[in-house]
Amino acid sequence: MALVGTLLPPLPARRRTAVRLWLPLTPLWIVLAPLALVFAPLILLVPACRHMRPYRAALGLGAVLLNLSGTSVEVDAHHALVRIRIL
Repeated sequence: MALVGTLLPPLPARRRTAVRLWLPLTPLWIVLAPLALVFAPLILLVPACRHMRPYRAALGLGAVLLNLSGTSVEVDAHHALVRIRIL
């Protein structure tokens, strides 16, 4: 009885797809920031959010989004490698 590996040829190596994305989000935040400030008072219409200060919430969300700059995300799947860099 022979071993299975000796009877079958080795499987060809599968090619992995590498996807590299960079997202310059700063121009997007510059465009969306005035809209956030204009629509911030609409937060008061949601009953669960009546205790919030709308402009502080909009500025806090903007601060979080601006601090994402320099973030690098790498997803290593079986057939693909995806790298996303947020600028």
